[in-house]
Amino acid sequence: MAMKKLSLLLLFVLLFSFRYSLAIQNKTDSLLQVLKGEKEDTNKVNTLNLISRQYFDQGKYTEAMKYADNAEALSGKIKFAGGSTGFKKGLANAFNNKGKTFWAKGNYPEALKYHLQALKIRQETGDKKGTAFSLGNIGNIYQSQGKYPDAINNYLNALKLLEELGEKRFIANTQNNIGLVYWKQGNRQEALNYYKQALSTRQAIGDKYGIAESYNNIGLIFYDQGNLSEALNNHQQALKIREDLGDKKGISDSYNNIGIIYTKQKKYSEALSNQFKGLSIAQELDDKAGIASAHINIGNIFVDEKKIPVAKEHFNKALQIAKEIGNKEAIKNSYNGLALADSAVNNFEEAFNDYKRYVAYKDSLVNEENTKKTVQAQMNYEFEKKQALEKEEQDRKNSIAEHERERQLIIRNFFIIASALMLALVFFIFRSYRQKQKANVVITQQKNEVEKQKEIIQEKNKGITDSINYAQRIQKALFASDILLNKNLKEYFVFFRPKDIVSGDFYWATEKDGRFYLAVCDSTGHGVPGAFMSLLNISFLNESITEKGMMHPNEIFNHVRQRLIENISSEGAKDGMDGILVCFDKNKNEIHYAGANNAPLLMNGSLEELPCDNMPVGLGEKKSSFTNQVVSFRANDILYLYTDGFADQFGGPKGKKMKYKMLNEHLFALSKKPLAEQKISLEKIFDDWKGNLEQVDDVLVVGINLG
Repeated sequence: MAMKKLSLLLLFVLLFSFRYSLAIQNKTDSLLQVLKGEKEDTNKVNTLNLISRQYFDQGKYTEAMKYADNAEALSGKIKFAGGSTGFKKGLANAFNNKGKTFWAKGNYPEALKYHLQALKIRQETGDKKGTAFSLGNIGNIYQSQGKYPDAINNYLNALKLLEELGEKRFIANTQNNIGLVYWKQGNRQEALNYYKQALSTRQAIGDKYGIAESYNNIGLIFYDQGNLSEALNNHQQALKIREDLGDKKGISDSYNNIGIIYTKQKKYSEALSNQFKGLSIAQELDDKAGIASAHINIGNIFVDEKKIPVAKEHFNKALQIAKEIGNKEAIKNSYNGLALADSAVNNFEEAFNDYKRYVAYKDSLVNEENTKKTVQAQMNYEFEKKQALEKEEQDRKNSIAEHERERQLIIRNFFIIASALMLALVFFIFRSYRQKQKANVVITQQKNEVEKQKEIIQEKNKGITDSINYAQRIQKALFASDILLNKNLKEYFVFFRPKDIVSGDFYWATEKDGRFYLAVCDSTGHGVPGAFMSLLNISFLNESITEKGMMHPNEIFNHVRQRLIENISSEGAKDGMDGILVCFDKNKNEIHYAGANNAPLLMNGSLEELPCDNMPVGLGEKKSSFTNQVVSFRANDILYLYTDGFADQFGGPKGKKMKYKMLNEHLFALSKKPLAEQKISLEKIFDDWKGNLEQVDDVLVVGINLG
């Protein structure tokens, strides 16, 4: 009975797909009929381009190219009143159709050539919508070639035009493409944000092609996070929609992705079935990138099954195609597969050679796609060079005043030597490259030698990590010291957990003329870039209080904002910080504070969220002055200050954000405990919520008994 139901379901799907394909074919036939009666004019060019697009959507690339060629030829012959020759709009559309067809077939150089020609015409004629489409198509090509900075640049320029025009469908497509670049860079959280924006827009406008693509890409994120059941669910939803639409290329991609999940689950029979289905469709479409991808995935399955000769056949086929079309990602993955295959049969010399080629292509992609790595390397090298000087300076610190002066000196010297360190970094990279060229490593066929090479790499990584750990010690030296906090606060706790070794979040304090100031802030970014911003923000806070003599928290935030705009936002960069700056007046039982996008909480019987200004300390839409807030307190009232990292953490049984409401409920429940116990409880709550998921941001929570 079950088989009968399944047969009926399959029959329904086949009939639906047939009817959909028939509808597309009927539209194509109608256009071909119209074409027969048209004169050699602009209408005929437009019809030729429409037919080309119809054939492209059906995966019939030879016919699509034929009609695009005819549209291009006729566009150049058309003459207009006044003597001008050439139908520019039709020519640009023909170039666009040819570029998309070459891209679908994996011929990226030819695709780029035609899209650049279309872009030039559309810019010359003031066609904003067409310009945005061309920029997006060029971004697709650069993404396929692994040129991620170029891809992002074109996508962002396209997005700006599309937002001006209000083109929701294409805004969603561009958001999706930006998310894909972030995913390839390993920035899963940013990729997921863009994917969800795109999916929401596509669902609102009923874009089924786009909805399927969004489910597909969200499935890739879940796969990376190890949530295979959710990944499979999303890919199966994408496959169903694509089958209903008759989207052959999309169906091929879905089969490949489902096959990868089954491989991870060690369900090799189901994995091979899906991969060969995807390969068959890709071959039918002459989709060379899809063919290469399917061969790599099939090779990986055969490696797991210990069928090494068959696996190598598929990896070599993929490598040949990937080199032919210049797809760096596929070349990298092919060499990685060959290295695994040779290693499995103890062919360590060839495995090592393949692995070196894999690393070379991986490094190439990383260098092109991830400028953050360059910044990190720069900071590592700088800290190594300054280590001896910083130690001598630390030894001379005999008082808090001298400590404060030393902090400011580090910040000032940092920016003076930045350019010199950049040159040193270039020299370091060049020297490393030369050393790699000159290296003549003899690899035996013993697995122990391969392990030895792995140990060398681990030792180098340890050196880099040690340098960043030293950077952490320098950054912590700029934070509020326990001596200063114990002197001015009756009872407090600080729960501080950076996402990376160094942090964009910081807590800072100082005394001035009998006043005590405490700041809890979240700089733009985290890790090394966030640490750069935290140093700059601390420097400007010091400057406003210790040098400029400013008293009120709102004036201090106004000054820091102006200094940030002058120094880093001259070209529109919106870097800065969110945070809270509190000035304590114990004589009057009052606190004065300013809040930038972050609101303090006051516990005095009930938990009260105090007001704040909804704008950052930095370049933003609002430029009005921050508000100086004054709040009275009673004995044993508790003040909570925090950044967004705790509330934004994904976790729990459904893998969702905690959000501020739940965090505030936890704080209320803990508020009657001693502050030291509150910290321990908060740490456990955070760890239990996060579970095995990755920490998404720096976490900082400060609790203070106001006395």
